Amino acid sequence: LPAKVRVAQEHREAVVYAKGITDENGWLQVELVDFSMGGFGFATPYFFPRGVNLEIRISSPVVGDDRVLLDCVIRVMRVQMTDRRPAYMCGASFSEMNDELEARVQALLDVLDGGELGGAEC
Repeated sequence: LPAKVRVAQEHREAVVYAKGITDENGWLQVELVDFSMGGFGFATPYFFPRGVNLEIRISSPVVGDDRVLLDCVIRVMRVQMTDRRPAYMCGASFSEMNDELEARVQALLDVLDGGELGGAEC
């Protein structure tokens, strides 16, 4: 599932990317490979240090559907280089889980488990 991430406000001075790497709002494209109530696994060509907070935004992959399915803050817990491209596999947990976020995550999991994105309200 395609997603985008950017360094959260509290770490933007510590993690700075070269000009032109991110879009005008600081977002980088990543590919989600794992998603659960515990967090995310994503593949990326960009290095993120362990412990950094990221904002993640998952939008509907359906053409013409501009809904944001999930928008929250995550913390990078592990990073592993996967090959020489470079490519990295990152594991991240939710920075702060609360009842509202838990409900939104569960709604997205239900949609993903059902195999369709129509009608999901997140």
